[in-house]
Amino acid sequence: MAEAESQVPSSQRTYGPVVFIAVVFFVLATAIQFWPGELMPYRVGDTAPMDLRSPVRFPVEDLQGTAQLREAAKLTAPAVLVLKRAALDQMYMQLLNLRQDARDVKTVEMLPVDVRTRFPGLTVTSLRDLNALDQSTFNLDVEALLYRAMPARPLVTGETAAELAARQTDDIQLLSGPSLDLTLEKRSRTDVLVLGTEEGRKKLRELVSAHVPQSLVEPLTSYMWNVNLPTFVSDDALTAQLAKRKAAQIVPPSRPVEVNQVIVASGSTISESQYHLLKLAQAAAEKQVAAEHPWAGLLARLGQALVIAVLTAAGAIYVARMRTPLITTKKGWALAGLMLLMLFIARGSVALLPHSVYMLGVAPTLLTAIILVIAFNQRFALSMGALHGLLVTVTLGQGVDFFLIMLTGVAVFCFGLNEIRTRGKLIEIGVFSSAAMFISAWGLGLSRLVVSIWNPWIVTSDMQTIGGHSLWTAAAGVLVAMFALAILPLVESIFKITTAMTLLELCDASKPLLRRLSQEAPGTFNHSLIVGILAEAAGNAIGANGLLCRVGAYYHDVGKLSKPQYFIENQTAGGPNRHEKLSPAMSLLIIVGHVKDGIELAREYRLPWVIHQFIAQHHGMTLVEYFYHAARRKQEQGGEDTVEVSETEFRYPGPRPQSRETAILMICDGCESIVRSIDEPTPGRIETAVHNLVMKRLMDGQFSECDLTLRDLSVIEETLVRTLAGVHHGRVAYPKGDDKPQEPAIKLA
Repeated sequence: MAEAESQVPSSQRTYGPVVFIAVVFFVLATAIQFWPGELMPYRVGDTAPMDLRSPVRFPVEDLQGTAQLREAAKLTAPAVLVLKRAALDQMYMQLLNLRQDARDVKTVEMLPVDVRTRFPGLTVTSLRDLNALDQSTFNLDVEALLYRAMPARPLVTGETAAELAARQTDDIQLLSGPSLDLTLEKRSRTDVLVLGTEEGRKKLRELVSAHVPQSLVEPLTSYMWNVNLPTFVSDDALTAQLAKRKAAQIVPPSRPVEVNQVIVASGSTISESQYHLLKLAQAAAEKQVAAEHPWAGLLARLGQALVIAVLTAAGAIYVARMRTPLITTKKGWALAGLMLLMLFIARGSVALLPHSVYMLGVAPTLLTAIILVIAFNQRFALSMGALHGLLVTVTLGQGVDFFLIMLTGVAVFCFGLNEIRTRGKLIEIGVFSSAAMFISAWGLGLSRLVVSIWNPWIVTSDMQTIGGHSLWTAAAGVLVAMFALAILPLVESIFKITTAMTLLELCDASKPLLRRLSQEAPGTFNHSLIVGILAEAAGNAIGANGLLCRVGAYYHDVGKLSKPQYFIENQTAGGPNRHEKLSPAMSLLIIVGHVKDGIELAREYRLPWVIHQFIAQHHGMTLVEYFYHAARRKQEQGGEDTVEVSETEFRYPGPRPQSRETAILMICDGCESIVRSIDEPTPGRIETAVHNLVMKRLMDGQFSECDLTLRDLSVIEETLVRTLAGVHHGRVAYPKGDDKPQEPAIKLA
């Protein structure tokens, strides 16, 4: 390695790109350092090494008092009643019908029986007054009663009235619809008309008498009362939502935290509430310092920037002295981008989950070291990994113990990954790295159990904190190794993530499973190739993953390898059909079993899990129609003693397609089979067959668990028709042997 890093003569060095990259790196790293604010040196669950006291006096929200006030607001929030407009509409139609039924009727006996039943109390005077009113006036009176007066006086059931009586407030909130934004008005419980009570009927009669002639009051009141339709119903969900909104409007009371007041006692575990107080004390102290010394904040930022500048300069000088072929300008930008990205991830993740700093803060640096040792070499990766560890330590405000534990993991990865020949090598080194960091965390922690109380740079530790830090770092090593394994093929392509590489590898016909399929089930193999063409075209047409569709199509029928001769595409033309000697139920087991057999083969050949989904879902829960109808015919021939054939028994076990890609495969699989069965597959016949199959699958509910839209289905149909027409294109008939060949139009010299 030393020879590979020999220095280049100074006359051949160009420092311009390095300086420019370093300046950009410094600016962005400093921005990350300043965002999202000062991080606390303690985390929830840490043990306080000393009494943590408030440096200033500051107010803090009284959480207990706020909780009590908000709970009281919830209890006194009004109940929500939602208008049932359908009930009013029903009453409205019946009242209008009464006006029509009573037209030109002189006596009550002349009315239909159902009208007299609905409106008891009708008299000759009622009929006369009703006929005296013109239709428009009567309509306006009824509308005023039902749609203006009734919404202000809720008609409710006794159960709803009991719920209102049990609440701690007499207020009710009337809504015209199932949303708090559709508020009608706020009323009192005394305005409620309760069905089944004499008082409620009396109030309803008073309400009706204000809108219709006196002779019609009793009939209309009796109808509205006897129909027993509440105009408002209680909505518990909206009531709870309104109570939550009322509670949120409570202004939290506050209490003061005095100067030098103990927030966390020495040896105590920091709780969530105490951590919140520590952050408030930090913010109050910063505010007070800024008021007393306006330049303090700027000088603190300047100091942080100087530290970043020193580390950036050290890294730039080291990179500039490397051999030019090793660090090109392009790789220099990639290196800077990688380190900035990992620094940003460390800062952001720890800001969100500060208690997991020993995992989320360590993992990005370990991943940086792994990528650099693969892309460059061990020595360079160790140097830049250590530099990145210093940047992360400074940015997160951690101490020397944190850096030493991180450096241990970086060193193990850099020296262990000298050459990666197998995928298991990375996981193996990840385990060693986790073990090394676990031991380092315990070693450093145990050395801090007893220290000099006069040493301001070293704080004491405890067994619980040591155990937590060691477990977090051990988890970081293993998880980073697993993640690096997933992105290993992408390191050489400037660290871009794509899954197409694995899919393209699976498309190779020399893969063991595909080679076996082509040899043992050539008909199925040819069918899979054509379905792959169709599926990729359809997937690309609707914006799905066309390559994934093609790969899934290649492997979807591998389960037929267990019994290839029982599938029509693998049978010789004119040869015997093995299903002729089997019962429909036995044939069903063989046909349906190819899905399960395919899953087993996929596991055996270690295909990705996404391919398993294509195998399991490409038939969904469709009906095996051929053998179902054969079983039905056999049942009809067998007489009454034959067990009835159930359609459910002749369906695939599923599941239905869960993604657009698997649904596309289902469509393409069926279309290829059905079009192949057409004697003369003209474009018109192909279009009809494709449309009928898609509609059959749609109406059968096979697409109910995926997000295919009707527009997607239309585009898929058009694409499949066009592609299938190309696959089944016509050919000019070749002349027969006894025909005389025609003279060519142009003779070759």
